[in-house]
Amino acid sequence: MITRRAQQVMTLAFVLGLVTRGSHAAARQAVTPQLVVSSAVPDPSGQALIITGANFIRRPLVTLDLVPITVQSATDSQIVAAVPVRMMPPGTYLLTVSRGPSASDNGSVQVTLGAARPTFAEAVGGGSEPVTLGPSGAEPAAKVGDRVITVAEVDHEWRRTDSGAYIGLSREIYENRRRVTTLMVTNELLAREAAARGLTTQALLDEEIPKRSVTTPESAVVSLYQSLGDRTRGATLEVMRPALRAWLTRITEPELAKMNYVEELMKISTRAEVLLAPPRVRVARTAQDVVLGPAAAAVEIVAFGDFQSPEYARFAQAFGRVRETFGEKVAFVFKHLPVLGPESFVSAEAAACANAQGKFWAYHDAVVALPGTLDSDRLKQLARDIGVDRRAFDGCLDGEAFKDMIREALDEAQRYAVKSSPGFLVNGSLAPPPPPFLPPFEFFKRIIEAELLRLSAAASNRR
Repeated sequence: MITRRAQQVMTLAFVLGLVTRGSHAAARQAVTPQLVVSSAVPDPSGQALIITGANFIRRPLVTLDLVPITVQSATDSQIVAAVPVRMMPPGTYLLTVSRGPSASDNGSVQVTLGAARPTFAEAVGGGSEPVTLGPSGAEPAAKVGDRVITVAEVDHEWRRTDSGAYIGLSREIYENRRRVTTLMVTNELLAREAAARGLTTQALLDEEIPKRSVTTPESAVVSLYQSLGDRTRGATLEVMRPALRAWLTRITEPELAKMNYVEELMKISTRAEVLLAPPRVRVARTAQDVVLGPAAAAVEIVAFGDFQSPEYARFAQAFGRVRETFGEKVAFVFKHLPVLGPESFVSAEAAACANAQGKFWAYHDAVVALPGTLDSDRLKQLARDIGVDRRAFDGCLDGEAFKDMIREALDEAQRYAVKSSPGFLVNGSLAPPPPPFLPPFEFFKRIIEAELLRLSAAASNRR
């Protein structure tokens, strides 16, 4: 019997012209010419891209920043693909065209789309007055009679009455400041090194980046594909593999090489460090929290999880390996964040019912190991599989025993301005979005090592 997977592969092979006859047919097959992508420009309507090149096929796979786009028509040298160019944010995008798995079957080009962003002067009306984030601290915000209300008092009341909004804005300001600071530090370091060597900055990069570029492993391809979720529009990993590899080669690997080079310059050329500290929140322990690891761990990772989220499941499956690697230094605290619909809420209630029997982590691991949406019957079956008391569990879930507790968990996440799952607070600081090419374990390893380094430096400064 031919499996569904095999049928998909055979169908794909036929569409791409890869089906051959006989065991030695591949050796007899003529070598296909290299697919070439020359350019991609919007059509006059602003609703399509005209892609020019050579050696296309009738219906190749076309992706724009890894999102498959609809091919309206294709000839050997031109493809018309549906893209709402006028609605897209301005920026540089990677376009790939693929007709098969080999290197000669793929081509890519970077294209600039969208209107140019206004300059700072244009954005503020061309005036000479500086634009700031506003007053802070002891500066007055209002006056009532002889009483002056300071900005610090306003911020304190804001934190007390609407902590989620306050924390969310604080994080947004920090992330933008951090991004710009990092860019300024990078540009300054490169400019200094280029001047010292009598080169332009671009010439310096052209010379140094290729030396440090390393081909990302296959695990990065898989992780990048998994991170796309529904954006793949049903395209399988094998179909997407050329576009994924092109993204890693053209975008990720040069960026990583540049980051490594800048870090080298910071250590051996010009001393530099980013001193901005992220906002941190004091995370309260509540009745529904479940802990994996010692209470006194140096690094506490609070995981906000939705059992129906494939992304949460992907990262949750790395918890065990993280604990094996870092031991008593790390603890995970689980908090419910069922935001994807009614099924998410029921899954959270089911986990709470398992926790009532001391089986939370066994149930957690069983749920995240399964793909797809889990209904009430499947949740009950999983509970039986891990050995809970069936009658007590079913009564707990059917009776909605933890309904109010899960609602309280949603309110708590809102107070910390955590809106989606997975979300991770590392010693009170929201972890940055995981790079899509980075496997979950490597993501946790990096943020834990960075936090341990920060704690070590802070301890040294106190001595």
